Amino acid sequence: MNSAFQSTASPPLHATSPLLGGMPAQGYQQDSESQDDRHQFAKNASRGAVSRTNDRFRRSPIIPVSPSRVLLVLNQLAVMTQNGIELADALANVARHCNDERLTRSLVRIHEAVSGGNTFSAAVATCGDYFPPTLSPMLAAAEATGEVPETLGKVCERMRGELDMRGTLVGAMIYPAILIAASTIVLSALVLGVLPQFSKVFGSMGRPIPASTQILLSFGDLCRANWYWVVPSITAAMLGLFSIRHQPIVRQPIGKLLMYGPFIRDAYRLLTAGRNFRTIAAMVRGGVPLMQSIQLARHATRDAYWQKLLLQIEDNLIDGLKASSALTNVDFLPPEAAQMMATGERTGRVGEVLEDIGSFYEQEGGRKLKRLVVAFEPFIILCMGVVVAGIVMSIMLPLLDVSTISR
Repeated sequence: MNSAFQSTASPPLHATSPLLGGMPAQGYQQDSESQDDRHQFAKNASRGAVSRTNDRFRRSPIIPVSPSRVLLVLNQLAVMTQNGIELADALANVARHCNDERLTRSLVRIHEAVSGGNTFSAAVATCGDYFPPTLSPMLAAAEATGEVPETLGKVCERMRGELDMRGTLVGAMIYPAILIAASTIVLSALVLGVLPQFSKVFGSMGRPIPASTQILLSFGDLCRANWYWVVPSITAAMLGLFSIRHQPIVRQPIGKLLMYGPFIRDAYRLLTAGRNFRTIAAMVRGGVPLMQSIQLARHATRDAYWQKLLLQIEDNLIDGLKASSALTNVDFLPPEAAQMMATGERTGRVGEVLEDIGSFYEQEGGRKLKRLVVAFEPFIILCMGVVVAGIVMSIMLPLLDVSTISR
């Protein structure tokens, strides 16, 4: 991989601009760009980003690229370009030391495109399969003002916040996951290991075995006799479900359960609202027009209800209506969301308002999810106790019955 860059010359000095952090300056002027041009750059980049997002969802690799690795790559690019390193050189250095083969291939293609005279945003839109879909239009808007390094830093800050939130939620669910795994192991040991030891004892009693005991014995015998296809079948089913997790046949019922199911819906609604609002806010504050920001957010989200809502907002903007009017009668949004959006539209601070309420919703949703997980832990323990007690009673009742008769 190193040889791929040893023979690649950096772009000539006249084709790069220090203001763009090493970006090829073809097609741009060093003086200030108009707001319309900036929006047009972002609009063109958003088309490529939307297409790339759809392709990514169709591929849906079983083992995705770690977001932390993507953050590391972008953070390295941000630090290098902010300290005066040419973008082409920064891309080459980061690709040379990247540990993920898929990210390395993507960086190599981006480097070749940039060295060939393409803009960074166009290269990311075409070759950046594993980068956030919002990156390309934000870079396109930043290229018009020479703020590419700063934009990379903002994207890294946003991704760092998302990873922190994800880490907090995953950490809160570790203990329940351990409880469920332990329960499964204990129950399997009882049914497959302990019950068969009593099978001969029950058979020598000369009395009918209770139905509950017979069901457990039959289930254990079935699993032991057919383990060679039961275990592979269960494993294949789990892998199959995981591989099609982004398909509508799986995503839609799960999305409906999360959005309207008891207990989980309050936390899920706030978390998804916060994430989508902050995604739109990041693009708007980065210079991407509101219409393109909403379009990109619609293609980036996997929640069908939010896709419909964002499509309605797009239609409102096309018809000359306010975006906030589409939020008024939505049952899965807090009632104050429409009011806050309307305030941002009146003051011209849509990006700042969406960032504020999105951050609040994410934090509140995280707190609700933590409380739900804490309440779920004793429920798991209780269910495990009930099932284990049922198995023990199925074993002990026939033995006690025989003992009583013998006396």
